[in-house]
Amino acid sequence: MSSIASRAISDPNSVPVPVSTYALFDANAVTLATFLGTPVIGGGLMALNYRRLGQTGRAATTLLVTIAVTALAILIGWNIPQGGSFPVALGLVFLMKFSAQRLQGAQVKRHVEQGGKLGSKGLSAGLGLAFSIALFAAIFEIVSLQEKAETGPSIHMGSKDEVYYAGSATKGQAQAVGNALKESGYFSDKGADVFLAKNADGTSLSFIVKPDSWNDPATIAAFEVIGQQTAPSAGGFPIQLRLMDKERQVKAQSTVGRANVGNDHVYYFGTATEDEAQKLGVALKTNGFFQGKGVDVFLTKHNDRATLSFVVSDGVWNDAATVSEFAGLVRKVAPSVGGLPLRLRLLNTTLETKKEQAVS
Repeated sequence: MSSIASRAISDPNSVPVPVSTYALFDANAVTLATFLGTPVIGGGLMALNYRRLGQTGRAATTLLVTIAVTALAILIGWNIPQGGSFPVALGLVFLMKFSAQRLQGAQVKRHVEQGGKLGSKGLSAGLGLAFSIALFAAIFEIVSLQEKAETGPSIHMGSKDEVYYAGSATKGQAQAVGNALKESGYFSDKGADVFLAKNADGTSLSFIVKPDSWNDPATIAAFEVIGQQTAPSAGGFPIQLRLMDKERQVKAQSTVGRANVGNDHVYYFGTATEDEAQKLGVALKTNGFFQGKGVDVFLTKHNDRATLSFVVSDGVWNDAATVSEFAGLVRKVAPSVGGLPLRLRLLNTTLETKKEQAVS
């Protein structure tokens, strides 16, 4: 009998216990990995523990469960109000710590008592951070692809302004729109985004504006002028002009169109229709105002309030007799656009309102 066997018979505790060559991760390492890298990494360390302990079935189950829990947590965090996701994340960290202690605490403790090593907390932290970076990069890419699918590709004007185009709109049309907006002064390399779209419903041109400015008639009128100047570059009239908030929700919209009466034009905005514009053009011709000299008149309807605007030479708005003549003309053509009352506006050559009055 060997000397070892003799000692074993006399003292069983003297038999050496084989020391594990692998490392196990304790609850603190699992918690750290979860905190920095979601339950997927914490669960991954627990699954690795099970695998090293020869419990491959539990390893697979643990990994699948933590992946499902992480996916559910991301979904919840995405849909709850801002700030509500932090308590969810904190709760998951404590849940993973409790699970690691409850399910593997005794085995890890026995492993250490038998001379086994613990997994590095530095490795746990590194894995967590690496996963978080990869996850956020993937989420950012998904969001970017989703936004690109919704808004289409874009062309840059300068270093900051962009025109996105979607549907059947072409890159050439987007470039033309960008050039028109730059020429008008709207694009000044300050980070403005404009969205050009063409589909079965027609052409739309959308602008992101400051909060509540979509409720300001002056702002709407200014963008209608921009729409009028830009529409030919977008493929022609009519277009739908849309004002959006920073989340790209449409807050106000206006039709921007043009009716041709020979060489003269009636531009129509808001809820005014092409039929009304055509009838107005005929009435203006009948009353001698349109004479084929390329005169522009503007018909605007918002909230059932109609306005007729005329471009005049400097100072005309201060001549009471001329203003009275325009008021008389408005009364004559009023039946073509739904009747009185109407508002009369006299504009300068840059389309700024210089005189406005009610006509009844």
